[in-house]
Amino acid sequence: MPTLLMLAFEFPPMSGIGMLRSFKLTKSLPEHGLTPVVVTTDSASLDAWFGRTLDTGPLDELPDDLAIHRVPCPRPPIPGGLWARRLRHFFSIGEEDIGRQWGPHLTSAWDRLVAESTPAAVYVSVPPFSIAPLAVKLARRSGLPVILDFRDNWSQWCHSPYTTWLHYQLVLWRERACLEQASAIVATTAQIVRDLQAAHPHVDRRKFRAIPSGYDAPLLPVAAPREAATAARPFVIGYVGSFYYLPQLRASVMEPWYRLPPRHWLHYTPRREDWLYRTPFFFFRALQRLFEARPELRATVKVRFVGDSHDWLRQQVEHFGLQDVVEHLGRLPHAATLEFEARCDALLATSAKVIGGRDPYIAGKTFEYLTSGRPVVAVVAAGEQRDFLQESGIALMCDPDDPALSAHALEQLVTGRFVPHQNVPFLKAFQSSEVSRKLAAVVSEL
Repeated sequence: MPTLLMLAFEFPPMSGIGMLRSFKLTKSLPEHGLTPVVVTTDSASLDAWFGRTLDTGPLDELPDDLAIHRVPCPRPPIPGGLWARRLRHFFSIGEEDIGRQWGPHLTSAWDRLVAESTPAAVYVSVPPFSIAPLAVKLARRSGLPVILDFRDNWSQWCHSPYTTWLHYQLVLWRERACLEQASAIVATTAQIVRDLQAAHPHVDRRKFRAIPSGYDAPLLPVAAPREAATAARPFVIGYVGSFYYLPQLRASVMEPWYRLPPRHWLHYTPRREDWLYRTPFFFFRALQRLFEARPELRATVKVRFVGDSHDWLRQQVEHFGLQDVVEHLGRLPHAATLEFEARCDALLATSAKVIGGRDPYIAGKTFEYLTSGRPVVAVVAAGEQRDFLQESGIALMCDPDDPALSAHALEQLVTGRFVPHQNVPFLKAFQSSEVSRKLAAVVSEL
């Protein structure tokens, strides 16, 4: 079988959602005539860059004969002084340090990796975006076609502003160079494809493909409404993962320039994305409205979070007076996270709000939710996440901008009156085997 050389910096034992795309592809690509060879980094480097709990459990799910090459990527010391950090930030254009630091190590190992695997193509999963120029350069040196796979937007990622308009233009230039040199460009949603094409209208549109993420566990039927919840057996709504939110970053995007400190006056965003919507703020607001209307339900509902807790999250809980309802369980290994999801009565999904546009992402956790057999509480704005969950039939749809309507929907859920209608034919298109079949077809075309 032909070989696909897969550059996936985020790969087990790294925990979290970012590693799932490449991890699942490596398990299912052999079904479609491709042998994956993974090039990633080592545990020490993952810990240094991301500081997350490492989880070796997923590695046990991989085939014994899967080749995994771990190339170190040491992290340089972070400047200690305030002005040193500010200067470093001003003269950087993103997360370029990972690509810069990995470059010498990966370059020295590259010829050996190519000679040993004789790949048909090179696949690179981003983010980290800074490894894209490195991958393109090395693939071209070896005369190999390269497939860029975007799990997120690069230049249009507006979680926080660019330092200046010039910084944005430099990122746009790097992105355009990679797109022009790539043989194929894949993205996890059609909206990411549209965003890339809008930012780079002169890149050949025939290169682009939307290939979604997927699930590899059996698709369980969604549980029927349960009996009425009680204080002894509460209705549990769970959430897994991170929110990628900081109040000060939101302010730098959403507030007018004259309300910001002078050092922020030159900041630039190509569009405004309100990441408060990505947090549980609007879910909490609807829950508070429900308890005001039906105070007897308060003792029968629990909300449990798996992942990092933050000061702003605790402040939101206190703002809505939900301290007796919300619980934080901290980080869990991947296997324990799946068990947690299966024990919940429903699972929470949110999305950011693009002002005047559509949110381009379907959260990776959404596909794991599909295999839990639990309905999803979808407090989501316009975009890919909302469209997917609405079509799936498993979601209780809540408008984050309409707390009264959302509270009414939550009342139906916790009292057992919401009946999901799982759209199995639609969801089968997102099985990992189907996702890997589409990627294998791209390699075959090349």
